[in-house]
This record gives sequence, structure tokens and C-alpha cells, in this order.
Amino acid sequence: MIKNSPGIAWAFLLLLTCLHCSPQQNTDEQPEETASTNLTASAPAIPVKTQKATQGSFALQTITSGKLQAAQQAEIQFQAGGTIQQLPITEGQFVQKGTLMASINDTLLQFSLAQARLNLEDAISQKQDLLVANGGQAGVDTSVSADKLEIIHMMSGYNKALQQIEQAEYELRRAKVHSPFPGLVAELEVRPFQSVSPGEKLCRLLNPNSFEVEFQLLEKEALQVRKGQSLKVIPLANESLSIPAFVQTITPIVNEQGLVTIKARLSQVPSSGLFEGMNVRVILEQHIPNQIIIPRSALVLRSGREVVFTYEPNEQLAKWKYVTIAYENEDQLAVSEGIEAGDLVIYEGNLNLAHDAEVTIN
Repeated sequence: MIKNSPGIAWAFLLLLTCLHCSPQQNTDEQPEETASTNLTASAPAIPVKTQKATQGSFALQTITSGKLQAAQQAEIQFQAGGTIQQLPITEGQFVQKGTLMASINDTLLQFSLAQARLNLEDAISQKQDLLVANGGQAGVDTSVSADKLEIIHMMSGYNKALQQIEQAEYELRRAKVHSPFPGLVAELEVRPFQSVSPGEKLCRLLNPNSFEVEFQLLEKEALQVRKGQSLKVIPLANESLSIPAFVQTITPIVNEQGLVTIKARLSQVPSSGLFEGMNVRVILEQHIPNQIIIPRSALVLRSGREVVFTYEPNEQLAKWKYVTIAYENEDQLAVSEGIEAGDLVIYEGNLNLAHDAEVTIN
């Protein structure tokens, strides 16, 4: 059992006296703005940059990824078989429409054409004899009736000889491959003096002026897209290149993943730097009128809430304001509550600001 002691009593009395003399703690919750003011009252002025909040049309952006492809492209094939005699094209070369791309050795075809022409001469000789035998004049087709002339052409072999010449000339044309449209040579798969068969692939031809981008959007986003709507295409390999484009087709089908396929044609095609199948970023813009617009960098978070600091010129102080963001894009925000047009918004030097902090315009 502990006995009472005068020392313990005096210590207890002294403790009660200290608690009574200490200042009473304020139990009321202090506003964040006031607390911040107390912390920064003696801090030096912070250099910041400001910009006026404006009211106007806001460019709402939808960003997705896509692939670049040439709308006009074709697999070029050999129409005739044989040994490649000429191959004047190279991989990546640009060729104009009608340019000779390859030719097959046509020696046998030339012989066939020469034989067809000889057969035509024989047929013409027989035709003249038949004209005279039928009461006509040699070399004058109109000297006999049309019915007799048709029979003479058939009996002399004239029509058959003409058909043989036409076929021989056709086979000669098939021995040469010409470009059906201007484009770049890709996937060149043969070499000079190689033996090829009819239908074998020569190369792929891509028209760079027909580049388009194919991308997909969720059905909700796709409903906001219109044919002819403008957008920007940025190659991932060269993000400094921004290419204007416009929506050309919207596939009226939602696939199993809930996506809609859209194709957009490039309005301006750079002379170089684009390739078939290139990965790109697609930015669609839809303009929303009558919005309060501020720089994106003006937005900061305080206690999990969105805050924008404004500058009061008379007081030279920063004032924080809770805001509601309606729309956003890469560079700007559209504010529906908290900011008015004409407010000086602090967009640089605002990361560590507090309410009523003293600032100076940099």
C-alpha cells in the first residue's frame, strides 16, 4: 500500500496550476484559406505568370490512336510468264502513271506477231481473187454486196488473220507491266532475269497522295463524329509533325469490342516522313461555344479538390478558387464554375501557392 506523501501532493497541485495558466485551444475548425494565410503571411513575394480567362469557343478534343494507310494501293502482278528482261524500278522509287515497271522476254511473242502478219497477207491475196471471182473489183470492197463481202472475208481467212494479229499484239502488251497510277514501289519481290509465271507478284504500289488514317472510337464517341469533321494526325515517330485531316467514312457497324471504325483522309501530305502502316495519334476537335477558357497549367489540386489561383492587382495577392471543369483538351480547360471571364489566372508559379500569398508578376 502506497502511503500519502506531501511531495506527491505538491506535485499534483503544481500540474493543475500549469494547465490552468496555459492558453485555451481554439476548437473551431479554421478555413483552409485562413490557415494558408497565416503560414505565408511573412513569406517573400512569389514570382508568377498570369493570363486572362476568356470566353469563347472551346475545342473539345477526343484523342485516340490509329494506323496510316494508302487508300489507293494495288498489288502489281505479271500478266505473262517468262524471263524478266527489264526491271527499271527499285524499292521506294516514285513512278508516274504509265511508267514501265518490268518486261518479259518477248522474242517468241514477236515471232507470233510476225507469223500473224504473214497470214494476213495470204488472206488479203485470197480475198482479192474472191472479189474478182464474185464479179467485183480487186481491192475495192464496195464492188460487191455486203453479204458477199462477209462471205469472202470468212472464206479467205481474212477475219481470222486479223484476230490473230490482235491477239499477238495483246500478248506483247501483257509482257510489259506499266504503272496504273502514280505511286511508291514497295515489296519488290523479283530480280532481273528471274523466271516468273502469270499472276506472280511484282510489287505493291502505294499512292502517297491518298494517305488516310483508320482508327476506332467507342460508339458513344462515334455518335459525336460527323463526315467532313476536321482532325489532326500526329505520327508517333515524329510528334513535331501535325497533319490536318478530315473524316471521310464512318462504318455503320459496332464490332464485338463496342468500337466503330472511322477513316479520315489527310488534307495535306508532306513530301516525306510517312509510311504505310505507321502508328499515329488522332485528335478530333469539336467546338463548344460560350465557354470560360483558361490554361491547363492553371489547375492545381488542394486536399483532393480542383483549385485555380487568381491574381488581385490591388492587393497583389493570390486568391484560390474552387472550380468545376466542364471540358478539357491538351492545352486548355473550360470552367463552368469558379472563374469569370477577365479574371487574371495564375498559370505558372502556382504549384506551391497558398491563399492570400503575396505574389509578383514575372
